[in-house]
Amino acid sequence: MRFAVGMVLIDTPHSALNMLGIDETLPDRNVTRVKKFRKGGRSYPYVSPQAWRYWWRKTLEEHFKWELSPLFREQKQVFTAANPIDHPDDDVFGYMRAFKKGNTNITVTRISPLKNTPLISLLPDRSSVTVDEGYASRHEGDPVPYSQEFYSTVLKGAFSLDLDAVGRFTIVDKAGFKNILRESEIPNNLKEVKTEYKKIISKAKDLNVQMSEREWLMPPEIRRKRASETIKALRYIFGGAKQTQYLTDVTPKFVILATLEGGINPFISDIVYEDRGEIKFDGEALISRILEFKDILNPRKVFIGKDKGFMKEWEEELKKVKEALENEGIQVEIMTVGDAIENFAKEVESYYR
Repeated sequence: MRFAVGMVLIDTPHSALNMLGIDETLPDRNVTRVKKFRKGGRSYPYVSPQAWRYWWRKTLEEHFKWELSPLFREQKQVFTAANPIDHPDDDVFGYMRAFKKGNTNITVTRISPLKNTPLISLLPDRSSVTVDEGYASRHEGDPVPYSQEFYSTVLKGAFSLDLDAVGRFTIVDKAGFKNILRESEIPNNLKEVKTEYKKIISKAKDLNVQMSEREWLMPPEIRRKRASETIKALRYIFGGAKQTQYLTDVTPKFVILATLEGGINPFISDIVYEDRGEIKFDGEALISRILEFKDILNPRKVFIGKDKGFMKEWEEELKKVKEALENEGIQVEIMTVGDAIENFAKEVESYYR
């Protein structure tokens, strides 16, 4: 099992990227809040994990021309096509879809190979959130007051991409592992599903997908492309709410990337932290975390990317990290964020060769 893991920092100097909506507890109901969660008696702004995934998905569509899976709505549920052969986002982001007719109910589910945290502010709201008081005055009559929260902070997030799962689809009667239906188990009353699956099977054969009773495996060149482009999308990622008023570049300004033989992400915890209103980098913590898992670090290489204009005071500490880890036989490449992501994507590609 090989996982591509990473931690990212996104600089948000004036932003409102994921909103809670109108505060219904106030009598005037015209105050828009940012999303926050509580930890240790403090509140921290955050971007929900599904919002970050949405940005990621849209970047893959716009920049890498992925054909995204269409959406289907049934009552209060929304499904994708659950077709990972034609739609790479169904492969990488997972899915659940129920096929129903009368008393017949068949469900396919896929655990997402790409897992991610929320993007959480390193600074608490008391030192990062501002309320913008404004007036809507383009109409006749008295101006209407409103309030809008926004923040100035650095958001931290982490992710893990299961390289073995990309392009591999299991047919096991277990939640999350019944990715594909066997044609023989589709009842005759689900004629549309049968027709849909005949097309999927035909396309899979055209692509030389290895198909057995319990698993389908796509060719390595397709798996390699999907996995590497998922990583490369971080370099160009875009999205977020309130961009008209608070234009924010949501590409990472700092990344740590590596591949490990297991689903552990050693970069999630407090390698970066807040101290008296300042954001600090703990090089000793990073060294300790990597050495603790060096036996499953494969290859023994870590990519660190930092924007030159971001946290200039960290550069000496990063040199110490590089020196300490290379003394332990672990290669450390420190470069720009874009170069780190591109070089790491090449490392991901090599796994499928």
